Amino acid sequence: MRNTFASLRHMHPARLVILVVAALVATLVVAVAGAVAVGHAVPAPPANPTSADQIQNIDQVKTAIRKYYGDTVSNVLDPVNGTTALHFASPTSAYATEMAGIEKDAGHYLAHEIKHFNGHGPKANQTPAVVFDIDDTTLNTFSYEIYSNFVFNPTTNAAFVNAGVFPAVFGMPALVNEAQDEGYTVFFLTGRNISQFAGTKANLLNVGYPAVPDSQLYLKNVSAPWLASCGGAACTTDQYKSLTRQHIESLGYDIVGNFGDQFSDLSFGFEDRAFKLPNPMYFLP
Repeated sequence: MRNTFASLRHMHPARLVILVVAALVATLVVAVAGAVAVGHAVPAPPANPTSADQIQNIDQVKTAIRKYYGDTVSNVLDPVNGTTALHFASPTSAYATEMAGIEKDAGHYLAHEIKHFNGHGPKANQTPAVVFDIDDTTLNTFSYEIYSNFVFNPTTNAAFVNAGVFPAVFGMPALVNEAQDEGYTVFFLTGRNISQFAGTKANLLNVGYPAVPDSQLYLKNVSAPWLASCGGAACTTDQYKSLTRQHIESLGYDIVGNFGDQFSDLSFGFEDRAFKLPNPMYFLP
């Protein structure tokens, strides 16, 4: 640290200003995302690039994503045509390792916070709850991203969803089951359309998640009364997610932990603490 400060004293004033501003911006980003326990987004390219150097090469990014997930070819065939072998993430990948660290932190947090509901404090009359997103929070969609070459198609995606081919995100069934055993009410909250309810529920059960009542599995239903304020079908992802969390808390629950792979899963509050899970494959504003 001493050498760092010494070098700053001899730095050109203009360069020093740039470094200080950059540090302030980084601090502001952390402060704004203060409720998010882990995960920091890689800076996005500018909205209107003026140079190719401002944009990461898309083929290099795809290769890096495959390496991060430990791309492994399986003998499972795609549910669309039944001809393409699906790719899955590896349990020895960097992705699995990163997930394990997040889950360890979350497990300690939930085990500590449940104590506040067992006494006579301000939370004694509330029911502790946890909310989990589905795609790339509880179910891993790497197989579909590779199959589709990272291009979303509603028809082929629905085939994957309804066939229930997605494996669990590494370590998440254990975390969700442990939370339920500790006394938390488990909710799943996804942007998938309500028409995909059956396939979604079956997939969760088949990979080890606890059975929950249908009332605790929220898929996007644009006619839900709590979405009226943003127009139902016109609701953005963060409006849909936050208004549904508000609805859950209006039923007497305190959402102690909210888990999602997108920042739009975690914005606008109605949670005590948010956990950002890694997902470099796609971005949902």
